[in-house]
Amino acid sequence: MTDAPPQLPSYEELAALVVELRLLVSAQAATIAELTARSIAQAERVAELERQVAANSHNSSKPPSSDGLGKKPAPKSLRQRSGRKPGRAKGDPGGQLERVADPDAIVDHRPDACGGCGAGLGDVAGAGYRVRQVFDLPAVKAHVTEHRLHRMVCGCGQVTTASAPDDVSASAVYGPGVRAAICYLSAYQHLPAKRLTEAMDALFGLPISTGTVLTVLARAHEGLAGFEADVKEHLAAAPVAHADESGVRVAGKLHWLHVMCTHLVTFYGIHARRGREAMDELGILPAFTGTLVTDALASYTVYGNDQALCGAHVLRELIAVTEDTRRDPAWAQAMIDVLIGAKDAVAQALAAGQDALAPAALAAFQEDYRQAALCGIAANPRPVTGPKSKARALAERLRDRADEYQRYMVNFAVPFDNNAAERDLRMIKTQQKISGSWRTLTGAQRFARIRSYISTVRKHGINPLTALRDLFAGRPWMLPTTSGNP
Repeated sequence: MTDAPPQLPSYEELAALVVELRLLVSAQAATIAELTARSIAQAERVAELERQVAANSHNSSKPPSSDGLGKKPAPKSLRQRSGRKPGRAKGDPGGQLERVADPDAIVDHRPDACGGCGAGLGDVAGAGYRVRQVFDLPAVKAHVTEHRLHRMVCGCGQVTTASAPDDVSASAVYGPGVRAAICYLSAYQHLPAKRLTEAMDALFGLPISTGTVLTVLARAHEGLAGFEADVKEHLAAAPVAHADESGVRVAGKLHWLHVMCTHLVTFYGIHARRGREAMDELGILPAFTGTLVTDALASYTVYGNDQALCGAHVLRELIAVTEDTRRDPAWAQAMIDVLIGAKDAVAQALAAGQDALAPAALAAFQEDYRQAALCGIAANPRPVTGPKSKARALAERLRDRADEYQRYMVNFAVPFDNNAAERDLRMIKTQQKISGSWRTLTGAQRFARIRSYISTVRKHGINPLTALRDLFAGRPWMLPTTSGNP
């Protein structure tokens, strides 16, 4: 008995099987595409997290203090080698403690016996001397001045008492020197009130309370109102000024310390906001008509007749792109070369007494800049979904805001970077490390105004302690009317 041959599937069954297999393949293809997209997204996220972890002061806007104590990466300085050896240059006398011509005290030392034969030298005439001087601090203690307000009796029987000086308002008060030291240690050396009282006691033997510290700072803030008004007026009329901001903690909440400055003046302002609301309320930028040098924060774009963007800031961003191996970073290196090359050319032109680059040289830099930005856009295509990469956003910003990044090439009065504002803001990181946050907005505002005064007088070569003493003596230092604007 033979087995029956297997029954072949019908056409309809085969057609149904083909449809089923096609649906299965389509589903599998969709699953593979989804998994691939997820894998790519995860890889991009991992790369972005790795970039954030690798961010430090040389490839981002993070301050050097945030780099931590770990092993630092190999330096990638953008400075060109000068060819000189490190250390003091030949012929440079260097810095050392120099003797003074009029010492406060002289102590004579004479030998008692001859170093050769041992004979006494008491009656021997001198043959000159060698000089050595010791610089030291005497024990410092408060100088107390007693003001006696005498009473006089007139023939008519009226008793008249002499008036006390304006700054002697009680039976015992601190003078301008003590108040100046309190302000200096608080607003310049960043000591919190408790440590400041300990320092005043240890240095000068003055038992000052924390309440006295707060009172002195309040009086300084009030006395500098006119100075701050002059600074705002000066900055509003400046042809070129710098602006920046940094986050701070006030009363447990995020606030912003805003700075606007030139090489002659500094203004600090505390505000709960970072953008235009704060800038308008602080009252300088709405009246400013010059060229404003900033980072790429959009809020600054509405102020001034011209804007200039910080070259140092964008160089750090470009360095970060050169360290990302996911895409070709050659465009970023080309842009770095253009920016640094133009900066050096401007410096050489200034040294030669010129006030502009040669037209051909300027056109070459601008064309190289344009080509580098376009190459950056081409090397970083916009993704089908999700946000564009930081590299593409940077390349687009360099293209769209080329005039602002090239301002230093065409106007030698505009600096390459915004380092003036960043230097003036650097102290806030020191303040945060030493004293932390401010407990009240009033305390933060007092600090900002006093620090504006100290920073400005230092830019004029004036000792801040001297300027603070003058403030408490009723004659605060003011901007010279003949200095004009930078």
